Amino acid sequence: MRRPFLTGILSVNLPKRDKLLSLGEARYRRYFKNLSSIEIRERFMDYFAKQEHKKLPSSSLIPHNDKTLLFTNAGMVPFKENFLKPDTAPFKKVVTIQKCMRAGGKHNDLDNVGHTPRHHTFFEMMGCFSFGGYTKETVIRLAWNFLTEVLELPEKRLRVSVLNTDEQSYNFWKNEMGLSSEKIIRCDEKDNFWSMGDGEGPCGPCTEIFWDTQRDTDDEDRWLEIWNLVFMEFYRKSDGTLEKLPTPCIDTGMGMERLASVLQCKESNFEIDSFVTISNGIKELMKKHRLSDDVALSAINKNIIADHLRASAFLISDGVVPSNIGRGYVLRRIIRRAVRAGRQLGLREPFLAELYPYLIDSLGPEAYPEIREREKTVKLVMEQEEKIFLNTLEKGLSLLENVFHNPEYTQQMKIPGEIAFQLYDTHGFPVDLTELIAREKGWSARFTEWKAQNIVPTFTGYSLHGSQDCKVLGVSLSDKDLVIALDDCPFYGLGGGQVADKGYIQSSDGQKWEVIDVFQPYEKSLALRIRPEGYEAQNIADLDPSILDGLKVGESVKAVVDDSHRKGAAVHHTATHLLNAALKNVLKKEVMQAGSLVESSRLRFDFTHGKPLSPNQVELIEEWVNQAALSSTKVVTKELPLQEAIASGAVASFAEKYGETVRVIDIPELSKELCGGTHVHNTESIYPFKIVSEGSVAAGTRRIEAIAGNACVGWLRDQYGVFNRIAKGFKSTPATFEAQLAKLVEQNKSLQRQVNFYSEKQVSAPDLTEPSVKMLQDIPIKIHEIDPEFDNQFIAKRANFLKSSEPNAIHILTSNNNIIVALDKAQYPKIHAGKVLKNILQKLGGKGGGQAEMAQGKLPDLSNGAVDLESSLQEDILQ
Repeated sequence: MRRPFLTGILSVNLPKRDKLLSLGEARYRRYFKNLSSIEIRERFMDYFAKQEHKKLPSSSLIPHNDKTLLFTNAGMVPFKENFLKPDTAPFKKVVTIQKCMRAGGKHNDLDNVGHTPRHHTFFEMMGCFSFGGYTKETVIRLAWNFLTEVLELPEKRLRVSVLNTDEQSYNFWKNEMGLSSEKIIRCDEKDNFWSMGDGEGPCGPCTEIFWDTQRDTDDEDRWLEIWNLVFMEFYRKSDGTLEKLPTPCIDTGMGMERLASVLQCKESNFEIDSFVTISNGIKELMKKHRLSDDVALSAINKNIIADHLRASAFLISDGVVPSNIGRGYVLRRIIRRAVRAGRQLGLREPFLAELYPYLIDSLGPEAYPEIREREKTVKLVMEQEEKIFLNTLEKGLSLLENVFHNPEYTQQMKIPGEIAFQLYDTHGFPVDLTELIAREKGWSARFTEWKAQNIVPTFTGYSLHGSQDCKVLGVSLSDKDLVIALDDCPFYGLGGGQVADKGYIQSSDGQKWEVIDVFQPYEKSLALRIRPEGYEAQNIADLDPSILDGLKVGESVKAVVDDSHRKGAAVHHTATHLLNAALKNVLKKEVMQAGSLVESSRLRFDFTHGKPLSPNQVELIEEWVNQAALSSTKVVTKELPLQEAIASGAVASFAEKYGETVRVIDIPELSKELCGGTHVHNTESIYPFKIVSEGSVAAGTRRIEAIAGNACVGWLRDQYGVFNRIAKGFKSTPATFEAQLAKLVEQNKSLQRQVNFYSEKQVSAPDLTEPSVKMLQDIPIKIHEIDPEFDNQFIAKRANFLKSSEPNAIHILTSNNNIIVALDKAQYPKIHAGKVLKNILQKLGGKGGGQAEMAQGKLPDLSNGAVDLESSLQEDILQ
């Protein structure tokens, strides 16, 4: 966080770190307690336990009590309910070291990891909390004593900040704790007032403790925030006014890695002991694969691997698995960034599992037992994801290398949009990874100019009727495609599982352009991929340049959305919401959405469930949705602050990032979800609804495919047409066909029983034609030709009968190109039917095998006389 308020504080006369360093690094290290990460955890927990705090283990990284968050991103998250209702808290004073994740959603440090000294995806937040257990004065004293007495940090290198209107804290720091005015910095609410969100809820001033790193750079780098103490004294009402809380609470947070860097005299968190342990593991791995360790080249990549190993291991151990949605997608990105960093070091095979023992060592024997207990599962998930992505990575990098060496692109040094799109759409290559690789090469990716110019079109399609006039904001032309941005864009392309709109735009010169795709080249943007109506050329470059005159930036165009396509998507999107509600209602459990696809003619919905749905459950779900549709309930759309929307009971899916204000789709008494897609105005539009399939897509994940509205009517009409034609083929009608079919099934069963009866008789009947016999080593070899009308099951039964009824002979049965060798093991204990068959097949070709008394195989085609079975029967087949 930027701290401009610290500017000028360097005027205070403080000892320079270089003076200490001049006495030698070893002496400088003795200036503090050089504690390991394990020791820091122990001292923190023990100190507050002695102050009558309840020691609690870390909660999961999945905030089960807070649907507004993707991950637990602060120590106070597990205690939100206690802050809201402190009287219900089971303990008044608590101390924890909480696993935290900031990679996705509003709090996202993923792109900075490895490039800065302190950004992490996963980190540990040490905190003490009070739910009416003590006052702000108490926690100030506790925090200061821990730092200066337990850890023995020198007071002269500590500073604090307070809210400029918080006289109570200021006076306590000055009069009771003995800090001079120069060491207490007054700040406004932007820096020193904390709240749970922008809506209603507990809030209050905070005081922060800073450490002087004594770096001779700027104040921003010199002063390091190490502890934040929040005093929840007020409740913010919906109108913004504050009222005093009857029971004030305390929330504190201190990053363990940051504190370790102070105590271990490190300028970067990646230099502390826990990270060095993993880094040493990476070095050993590189040594094993005989890779050179270029320190300058590998430092960033080692940092990325170390951080992402920790993050992915903790996420998987808490139940997250890689996927293309929500938390699973964040995990997938983290693992894939680690794989890419490994490849930069020369590692071309899965390696994260090999580093796992170093991760365990870095945490010590007692912290986070789930990392050791779930080691096998975590390593398996990591390795599977690495293998998947390594194949993708090789294809993507190969394609990019061709671009980097293509004279067509080297002059502008820009990756064409169609290449970036192909990488993502065909190979699953993340767009941010394409941009990262481009930057490392000194190139840029397409649309970076749009992003720099802050071209952010407004989607106006929720209320669109007919056509709309728009202005062209941006044009991006390549040899293969043409992409434009419109200021007020009526074409939907915001994701959320819903397909993009279709339609056309018409320029002022009358030229029509077909909209073939709508997508987001970067966050909060919309772009249209277009082509001239009736366009047949392979490349846009083949067009007459004058055709583009009407699409220059600033030109007005008319946008027309395909209404039929849009309505179909809206029907299936609303049906998806009702299906989600129906699953929860019928299955009586919290079903989580794991993915969805909304098209104009169908929907697909993935959800968490451990076993197949029964036919009765499918029928109940269909009935629930159809009854909801027939209720003719109006679909209400609202825009609300995120916290207010969640508090109202709206279901949040983490497929998308949510802003401060969200769109709520409310179907009263039936469904309420956060959603940016298009929807019908009344549930009657989705009737009828039909589930066409239900099955598994992954362990613990099921998939339903369904159709609704007019698309369902068409599907039912088609199904009835097929059924009617089948009935006619049986000289029946749809009304009588079921009974007639049942009768035919019974007749078929009766005939099958008769066939089986006569087949059993035939098994033991004499051969219709006398088998040919050949003597080998005084053993009769009988060759039986079986009528090709008999199936393999009959041939096997006939072989069993022959070896039992005529045990003195070895029997070879053939039918078409099937062959069976059968013999009585008691009669010929030294001869193996499987070996006899193998010897025959070596002479004639084919394949097969079997047991000592019976073996089966396939011969080449015997019908054309190309294979002479009898001549192949020589004495060597009995060896």
